[in-house]
Amino acid sequence: MAEALTLTFGDLVIDLERYQVLLADRPLALPYREYALLVYLAGRSGQVVHKRQLLEEGLGRHDPGGLRMVDEHIRHLKSALEREGRLFIEPVGGTGYRFDPDARL
Repeated sequence: MAEALTLTFGDLVIDLERYQVLLADRPLALPYREYALLVYLAGRSGQVVHKRQLLEEGLGRHDPGGLRMVDEHIRHLKSALEREGRLFIEPVGGTGYRFDPDARL
């Protein structure tokens, strides 16, 4: 049997086959768009990803008003992930975000 495709960052595990996210062995219930953004950012760990890139490539959308939607989804994603001083997603200069699983508040 083949191993599941996963992205692992310490106690954060993103199972790409099962569309599941575990944080400290607890499943996180994420809506699809937030899951898609997390996968996109985690796949580019340490890189600054611009909001337009998240909108078009991460979510597959091209509407001009969508940049605000990216911010809203990121805000929800951060509230689900970031607890107990953990900081996974950092805003960068108002233009994008960086996934850094080692960051702390």
